[in-house]
Amino acid sequence: MTQEAIENPSSSDDVDISQVMQTSYLDYAMSVIVSRALPDIRDGLKPVHRRILFAMIKGGYSKDKAYSKSARIVGDVMGSLHPHGDSAIYDTMVRMEQDFAMRLPLVDGQGNFGSLDGDSPAAMRYTEARMTRAAHEMTRDYERSTVDWTPTYDNKDVEPVVLPTVIPNLIINGGAGIAVGMATKMPPHNPAEAIDACLLKLKSPEADLSEIMKVMPGPDFPTGGVIRGKSGIREAYEDGRGVIAISGVSDIEEMKNGKSRIVISELPYNVNKATFQEKIAHLLNERVLEGITDVRDESDRENNVRVVIELRRDADPNLILNKLRKNTDLVSSFAVNATCLDIYGRPKVMSLMEQIEAFVDFRKDVVRRRTIHDLTKARDALVKQVGLYAAVSLVDKVVDLIKSSSDGDHARTRLMQLAFPVEGDFQKLLEDADPDNEFHSAEKEFYLNEGQASAILSLNLRSLTGMERDKIAERSREISAEIRGYVRILNNRDVLIGVVEQELIEAREKFSDERRTRIEANELDILSDEDLIDRRDVVLSFTNGGYVKRTDLESYREQKRGGKGRSGMDMKDGDFITSVMTCSSHSPLLFFTSRGIAHKLKAWQLPEGAINARGRPMINYMQLRSTEGERLSSVIPMPETEEEAEGLSMVFVTDFGNIRRSRASDFSNVNKRGKIAMPLDDENGNPKGKLVNVLLCSDEDTILMATQKGQCLRVRVGDLRVIASRTSTGVRGMSLAKGDRIISACLLSGNDASEEERQAYNAGGKTILGGENSEREVELTSERMQQLADQEDILITVSENGFAKRSSAYEYRTTNRGGKGFSAAQINKKTGPLLTCFPVTEGDGLVMMTKDGQTIRIPVEGIRKAGRTTQGVKLFNIDEGKTITTVARIPATENDATEE
Repeated sequence: MTQEAIENPSSSDDVDISQVMQTSYLDYAMSVIVSRALPDIRDGLKPVHRRILFAMIKGGYSKDKAYSKSARIVGDVMGSLHPHGDSAIYDTMVRMEQDFAMRLPLVDGQGNFGSLDGDSPAAMRYTEARMTRAAHEMTRDYERSTVDWTPTYDNKDVEPVVLPTVIPNLIINGGAGIAVGMATKMPPHNPAEAIDACLLKLKSPEADLSEIMKVMPGPDFPTGGVIRGKSGIREAYEDGRGVIAISGVSDIEEMKNGKSRIVISELPYNVNKATFQEKIAHLLNERVLEGITDVRDESDRENNVRVVIELRRDADPNLILNKLRKNTDLVSSFAVNATCLDIYGRPKVMSLMEQIEAFVDFRKDVVRRRTIHDLTKARDALVKQVGLYAAVSLVDKVVDLIKSSSDGDHARTRLMQLAFPVEGDFQKLLEDADPDNEFHSAEKEFYLNEGQASAILSLNLRSLTGMERDKIAERSREISAEIRGYVRILNNRDVLIGVVEQELIEAREKFSDERRTRIEANELDILSDEDLIDRRDVVLSFTNGGYVKRTDLESYREQKRGGKGRSGMDMKDGDFITSVMTCSSHSPLLFFTSRGIAHKLKAWQLPEGAINARGRPMINYMQLRSTEGERLSSVIPMPETEEEAEGLSMVFVTDFGNIRRSRASDFSNVNKRGKIAMPLDDENGNPKGKLVNVLLCSDEDTILMATQKGQCLRVRVGDLRVIASRTSTGVRGMSLAKGDRIISACLLSGNDASEEERQAYNAGGKTILGGENSEREVELTSERMQQLADQEDILITVSENGFAKRSSAYEYRTTNRGGKGFSAAQINKKTGPLLTCFPVTEGDGLVMMTKDGQTIRIPVEGIRKAGRTTQGVKLFNIDEGKTITTVARIPATENDATEE
């Protein structure tokens, strides 16, 4: 709104606010795009970078001078060229100095200019700076009419529209910026390779991208790293857009104490080292990373980056390194967006070929304009030399004419009227000075112009001697030779290209260095953790105290070769092994808790330990409400593929008598936090029972349930219907007497033995069956006896007061579900309630423990065989008033391994 409109509102015009906003926004957007955010394709600089370099070369802050305070340079830039605030200018200058941000720094700084850790630079009053050699190459020949000029913001001076750079700065240093509606992000390259690419295009304009990539295979970041895969590079070069995958450089080192450490010596471009370490600490707190004991920064002047990550002895370094790649910026990507201003100042996405062609054409134009400037200057100098030569040739006349003139102007006029004969060397000089003029007139006379006459009047008398005449002639011939060289450059394209080529070669020799970023043809596959684990057989051990470990099965075999035995797990505080199983390191494991929650882990995810190691607490690997009495009810190694799991079932048994059969495939997907396998809480959240066991089985197997009052029931899995719902608590498996509960459930193999054969087998091979009038003898052959012996399951029953017995599973008949069952053991006040019932094999051990930690361990062979309905014998003389709370089977392998 004008001042007149403010003072006289009636004179104002109505305008469309939307039109005003649109126009103003577009003006602002174009100002940001052209004047602030995007680099020029020719010199690769934004206006602020260009103004800093121009102010430095103009102010004398050159490489051969002493450092000057940064505040002074910033003041020069802001005062005469860039009125946008000192902090913006200083921040830009700081980045131009950082060798980890610029492939070829343009500012040589002294003092604190920031670091890879993201540290802020010192204030500009403390730091000092000057130009680098590369900056001099950027500003070279700027005074020789090589570029166009434009008025500064206050119209008191002029500044170059673009710098006449000798090096392809846009390709070498790249750049980044955010404009309005567009952005740019271009990668840096090796200086020698970038110049070689320009030389190739200069000498062979028909060269395609494949040929260019032979000399410049890809970006070269100042911080090094490794580019993974070439497809992203080619896409970015072809289209101006693409994503380049970069990874840091890491090594796994073995330490003397048997531990390992990961040493990171290079990080991807633009990754903050301090932030990277903070991310690792965050992942450790979130338990995404485990097995790391220390992270420290050992970076120094010799090692710009050295981050050391020390690991626990049982940690897999390859696994942790893979997680670092997945969860941190150790692997990152550089999204190329090659948007820049073309030679007309228009924003455009440029392919690499367009960038190279634009720079090569720019260099040709710079050399052409510089040559025209030098030619004009040389011709002016030669014209002056011609005048001097003419004056010396008629020195007496010239001196007399000057002496007889009234003043300088009179003398100048008379000199311009004096005719000089054109002949010999003088004629040759005239033709070199002005090739468009012909001196073939009959008189062949030459007349001085005003400039030549003034030059003669300013001469000393000694310049008119014969010796000086020879010097003038020699200098004239030198200038003539220069003029002929300039003319040849302008008239012959090949000569001009040769000049551009020579200057590029000289620049390459100045700035050539080794490539810092390796390029690997294969893309980096972020492997799953499992891909890094060798497939091998392992032994999993679980203790009563909640510890777990994983040991190579081969370790046990190697120990057995030692002969008599070896020490087993290092048990502390009365802890003991409750379960040992063998599986593959890649086997999925299903963990079911007493609250009916399912968790899933792979075997390799459990901690690795030696035979005598204790392992680590299970609560480190899954959430257990130990304060609420939640414990693991069962651990099941699952088949690795769905095809292998097809046809298998899971049978859930609760302590209140319910039983449920589900498909094993229903638990193929269990997330990290677990999932409800069977709801065991009522609507108020109170527990209505516990999960006793979960058994993986087939249709031919049988399930034996036992109660604390000594009853048991054996059912065939194939007789149970499959229930698909996980919200179901199943069907009645066993009818329980008041106050009774199921205390154990185990899996027994099914076999083809008939009831008669079982009775005969239990009787030693021969028995008499039937009533008084229908008695018949059943006798088994020796071969059948051996078959049944091979198929026999032996069951152990243990009561709370320490009574135990072994009995044949053939005594436990198979019935239908839902019944009250039959006696598994004689239970009375003397024996106390039945504590457990499970199958054992020869060589197993048995551990019994009271609540206060009193423990006994005996071999299974030491327990007497007895009939199903007997109470057994007392194995554990416990103190009065105390009872056994835990009974565990030590499998033969582990039992043997722990013998002394």
